[in-house]
Amino acid sequence: MLRNARVLNESDVQTDQVSLGSQVVLKDLESGEKVQYRIVGSAEADPATYKISNESPVGQALMGKKAGEEVEIKVPAGILRYRIEKINK
Repeated sequence: MLRNARVLNESDVQTDQVSLGSQVVLKDLESGEKVQYRIVGSAEADPATYKISNESPVGQALMGKKAGEEVEIKVPAGILRYRIEKINK
């Protein structure tokens, strides 16, 4: 696994669409609450610190999306609906 590892520089992180390393501000369309996640590789994922894997259901649904887009994500508890409010480095 380490043989294929790649260190991301901040300049590699896109802000026009969600990518690995992006910090994403989401608005829950049901509750109106906002949450902020960092999209990371599976080895770095730590939901307790709001770092989610790009391979998780939420991470997969967000990858490649742009600010203003809405996403529906199937999770064991049901369907989550978010709007992407902002994408940061």
